[in-house]
Amino acid sequence: MVIKVELEGRDFLQVECEGENLQTPGRVLKVDMKGCTEFMEMMQKMKRHFGADLSKWPLPESNDHSSMLLREMILKLRGEWKFPYEEAEVCHCRTVATHTVDQAVIAGAHTPEVVTRQTSASTACGTCRPEVQKIIDYRLGKTPGKVSA
Repeated sequence: MVIKVELEGRDFLQVECEGENLQTPGRVLKVDMKGCTEFMEMMQKMKRHFGADLSKWPLPESNDHSSMLLREMILKLRGEWKFPYEEAEVCHCRTVATHTVDQAVIAGAHTPEVVTRQTSASTACGTCRPEVQKIIDYRLGKTPGKVSA
């Protein structure tokens, strides 16, 4: 199984595991990564301090894009990743994909107002605004899903 997390066009982390699904990913077989200097330095530092098994790494506490991507990967490798919104589209009025909102949050849109400006989600009826907030909160570790340590 291959697990990939990314900030499109910028950073990615891809891990090949023995397991068949996200609930039991299994032993890490191969890690590929590409990214900005900040992301690459963070990955190298974590590898030096905690070894090659990413599933045993502590969850990063920061909310920069590198920390969010690494946190997602670690939680996926532990079988603990549970994204708060499962539908493909979060804003039906403006046809805004959940992935688009999530990428905006990873890239730094940490309030509903900024997400709205960048994606146009919740600019019509506003009923998706709570879902946008849930995605922000989950990524920033502010929800019971415990994204951050």
